[in-house]
Amino acid sequence: MRAASSLFAHYSFAKVTMEQIATSLNMVPAALYHYFNDKEELIYSCYIQGLLNYEHEMQAAIEPGIDGLEIVRRFLRGRLKPESQHIVMFTDIDALPEKYSNQVHQQRWKNAEKLADIIKRGVADGSMTSDKPLLSAIAVISIFDWLFFWYSKNDYYSRADAIDAIDDIITHGVYSRHKAIPEPPEAPCLEDFLATQKKFNKRETKYDHMLRVAADNFNRKGVMGASLESIAKDVGISRAGIYYHFDDKEELLLACLQRGHDHEKEISAYLTNKGYKNDAHVIQNTRLLLMLHATPYGPKCTYHNINYLTKDCREKYICDVLKTIGSAQQDYKNAIVEGDFRHIDVYFAQRVITGMCHWYPIWFNSRSDWSPLTIADHYTHLFLYGLKPRKSTSRA
Repeated sequence: MRAASSLFAHYSFAKVTMEQIATSLNMVPAALYHYFNDKEELIYSCYIQGLLNYEHEMQAAIEPGIDGLEIVRRFLRGRLKPESQHIVMFTDIDALPEKYSNQVHQQRWKNAEKLADIIKRGVADGSMTSDKPLLSAIAVISIFDWLFFWYSKNDYYSRADAIDAIDDIITHGVYSRHKAIPEPPEAPCLEDFLATQKKFNKRETKYDHMLRVAADNFNRKGVMGASLESIAKDVGISRAGIYYHFDDKEELLLACLQRGHDHEKEISAYLTNKGYKNDAHVIQNTRLLLMLHATPYGPKCTYHNINYLTKDCREKYICDVLKTIGSAQQDYKNAIVEGDFRHIDVYFAQRVITGMCHWYPIWFNSRSDWSPLTIADHYTHLFLYGLKPRKSTSRA
């Protein structure tokens, strides 16, 4: 399963075949079928093993005499260490047969609840602050799961650098610790934002609706589970209606990803024009991203399907995304210069907040324990102010 998980992580579930997995193990495909009936059962087994590893690592971090925060930090370092086993991308869950997908979702929430119990322990012993421990746990797990998408052995940092930076941000936040926590801005008005967007004619509205439905399918099912037939059915058109615009599923996926990226840029620009910056911009940006997810402007796209794109399309798309990330990192640098943010590594800061938000469509597709605004505010509070209590705070 380790070999399969690695191949799935690098090339996506859709592209990896049982034959490729067998070849990587110097086996014949028939040997794999001795253990698994099909690729879906193998994927399910990888998921469950990865989730059980999470559970075991949390248990291993618990020792008598240490506080809740230290347990979370030990868990973080154990989860991200180089020799961590079974690195699994928790994507495409809903592409599996329902009997499998339900069990995977249940185990994910079970792990989140177990981490939430540790956070509750930290709140009780005074080492941590969180008014919604389960939501804090989901945020932390989301950060961990996102690391395997962006981490590179060939970048300027080492694995230890990444672990130290993530640990520091989760613990202390990015906001200057010598400053009191300010009151958050008023929640943005969705109607005001949507009024600034281009008005579509009837044909453009139908096209945008098709992309919205397709993006939702790709978010939940991944490329493997989202067939053009099922997308067309959800849109309310024939498959020929999709082929009128796109030659194949890859072109449709690229259009969905570009739409999602364009929307993220529009949200950021809108807030900048409104005069928001530094912590206020982070708060309002996260709010709009999540609040707009369930509107016709949504959904918020996930990016774990980009490995399905051809090399040229993938490189061009990633180049565009990196420009947007670079702009956000420059904003963080400006906040450091102005004294609002600590002297954190802005590269890792951007990936921490992105990781929390990336998995929003996956975690909260079938559960709505909190409103999008509540989730956004909790995420940004953790990102800005950390889990460790501050001497002077105005809100939990």
